[in-house]
Amino acid sequence: MLQKQRTIQSSMSCSGIGLHTGAPCSLTFHPAPVGHGIQFKRLDIPNSVPIPAIIDNVVDISRGTIIGMNDIKIYTVEHVLAALAGLEIDNVLIELTASEPPVCDGSALPFIEVLQKAGFEEQDAPKEYLEIDQTIIYHNEEKGIDLVVVPAPAFRITYMIDYKNPALGTQYTSLYDLQEEFVKDFAAARTFCFLSEVEMLKDNDLIKGGGIDNAVVFVDREVDSSELERLKSLFAMTSDVIVGANGILNGRELRYYNEPVRHKTLDLIGDLALLGFPIQGHVLAARAGHAAHVELVRMLRKEYEKKKLIRAYRGKTSADVIFDSAAIARILPHRYPFLLVDKIVDLSPGEKVCGVKSVTINEPFFQGHFPGYPIMPGVLVIEALGQAGGVLLLNSVENPEGKLVFFTGMDKVRFRKPVVPGDQLYLKVELDFFRRGICKMRGKALVNDVVVAEAEMTAVVRDKEAS
Repeated sequence: MLQKQRTIQSSMSCSGIGLHTGAPCSLTFHPAPVGHGIQFKRLDIPNSVPIPAIIDNVVDISRGTIIGMNDIKIYTVEHVLAALAGLEIDNVLIELTASEPPVCDGSALPFIEVLQKAGFEEQDAPKEYLEIDQTIIYHNEEKGIDLVVVPAPAFRITYMIDYKNPALGTQYTSLYDLQEEFVKDFAAARTFCFLSEVEMLKDNDLIKGGGIDNAVVFVDREVDSSELERLKSLFAMTSDVIVGANGILNGRELRYYNEPVRHKTLDLIGDLALLGFPIQGHVLAARAGHAAHVELVRMLRKEYEKKKLIRAYRGKTSADVIFDSAAIARILPHRYPFLLVDKIVDLSPGEKVCGVKSVTINEPFFQGHFPGYPIMPGVLVIEALGQAGGVLLLNSVENPEGKLVFFTGMDKVRFRKPVVPGDQLYLKVELDFFRRGICKMRGKALVNDVVVAEAEMTAVVRDKEAS
């Protein structure tokens, strides 16, 4: 894989109509500086700002991948993103004269050809990767969808589709070398669908720009001559419509013997680009689509955020500890005798945190609570939960060193069992809500898997200077 960031040498354009909107659109790729990423900008909307093509800006996946900000949307971005990711381009601005890129022939190849004409420029900055070091799994039991990412020395994909239609059936493909294989073996794979699906979409004006020139249409039911005439009118064709011997409308020849599964792979590459940088790992996909792809990217983004935090705070510590006491002291403002979290053992940014507090007889509060019968004050158990929650909150905002967490309320506080010297508190806090600096969390403190205390906590995050 390339080691430095990459952009294009010059601006280059292409034109066509959008698959779903049917609107004519001119798309122009422009060079962009280091760290810019992939951004789309609508020229048909005055004063519109560029929309970064990242997972946080995905607003819909019902028909392709749609990104948006401030009520401005860009439809069906996956083929453009696949072309950029396949060519390992990191930084580019894409200007559009409409809301949807041209569908062209239904593949990524037209965009590849435009980008190749623009030329490539290596930039003086390292490329960022997400290195997969543990298995990540997305599973949908109801739909039989599986997406698994496992450690690998390079980016790889193995994809399987399984349809009841005999023209498709079960198909597999693998990509093991992006530079060597993508342009030659995957970029030209066109979008595909079933005839019954196309009719429904056409009748409901959901693919106004769709036709047999930009998609491979598989016939999934019996069609008589009268219906063929209706299809001719539906697709606004001048020539006759036939059902090919290969089960494809008008008998269009496939570009690859397993073109449908290669197009699924292309879509996956485009959706993975929403991570904002490439991964080093092997993606195994079965019966997936845009919705599942996007959920996997969300999981990968959380893994990236976790790794980013670990790099920032952990330093040198054991593999089973995310943050040790020294790292926690860099995150939280608390100090002896009020720092009540010894280590963080699990962290999912924006979701949950798990910490540990070892309770010893040397704790200063045992001198008076109670002499001869030492019990950790319940309020300090809740404080320990709050501090663990503080780690979670402060690592969900920018510049955590300059922030403080102030708790504003406690609800449903329960003390189930005394905590005594020798106990090890396991502190589990889950984030229910966090917006505009206000949050709500649920926490449980356990000893030997038994809940000893729990509470619902509300808090605000404020700048230290404003405090």
